[in-house]
Amino acid sequence: MAPDESPHRRTAPRRANRKRVDGAELIEQLNDMVAELIKENRKLKREVDKLTERGSAAASSAVERSLRTIQRRVQRALTGPVKRRRTKPTAKATRRKTVPRKRG
Repeated sequence: MAPDESPHRRTAPRRANRKRVDGAELIEQLNDMVAELIKENRKLKREVDKLTERGSAAASSAVERSLRTIQRRVQRALTGPVKRRRTKPTAKATRRKTVPRKRG
């Protein structure tokens, strides 16, 4: 193997013959690209704002609901234990359960 043909040596990729762009044309292309990026950025910012607004509205209603629940629990805890009334047994509850007889 010759010293120039080392397996670890990399060669530069071959490029197709491109037309060289002069300075003014290159600046114009770059300006167009930057303008396109600015438009896209504005569009994405509007979309993010819209989604954030929608998300925060849903989150705020959930937070409100949770706060109301906590407030209700605290009020119940402060008013003291709730006295539960005993309910009268219904006819269905007082009826005896029938047990099947063994045959044999």
